[in-house]
Amino acid sequence: MKKLHLIFVPGLGDHMPTVQRWAVRTWSWYGVETELFRMNWADNVTWETKFQHLLQRIDRLSKQGKQVGLVGASAGAAAVINAYAARPDTVSGVICIAGKINHPETIGERYRRQNPSFIACAEATPAALASLGRSERRRIQCRYALFDETVRTVDSIIPGAHNRRVFSFGHALTIGSQLTFGPPSFIRFLKKLT
Repeated sequence: MKKLHLIFVPGLGDHMPTVQRWAVRTWSWYGVETELFRMNWADNVTWETKFQHLLQRIDRLSKQGKQVGLVGASAGAAAVINAYAARPDTVSGVICIAGKINHPETIGERYRRQNPSFIACAEATPAALASLGRSERRRIQCRYALFDETVRTVDSIIPGAHNRRVFSFGHALTIGSQLTFGPPSFIRFLKKLT
């Protein structure tokens, strides 16, 4: 059986990944390999270049005989949806946490100015979603808060996926709690797909 390797893609706060990196390392307790893949959303590198780096990482792991799962939080959820759509036969499953997946037109002007690669990613996501069939969507689990002041619930739900409201309030708290307390259940979900 192939070893499950999880790539975690954080959101716009990925310039300070210390706490998230620590949380992701603890996932190894559940029998998986992990890594944090920073998109560096606020730099001047284009989305296409960042996206190609992510796909190359997925391809390298697959060639090493690993089963690849993707976990994305907030803006990172849009990135992993795009990657999954590009590699549906390579990626075993996807977890989206408080993901900004739908309605890129609602992203505020400040985010647009500071994170141009995220805007390009978000604008590519509807087409990526449209390319995923029913069976592919069943390999996605979306987790979202009871209330999120940053990402609306409708922006985190994917029709046909396993959409799950978690008992949490607030964007950062939801991400933090899911990275810390969510792994036993979402890793179990991903392992069932391998």
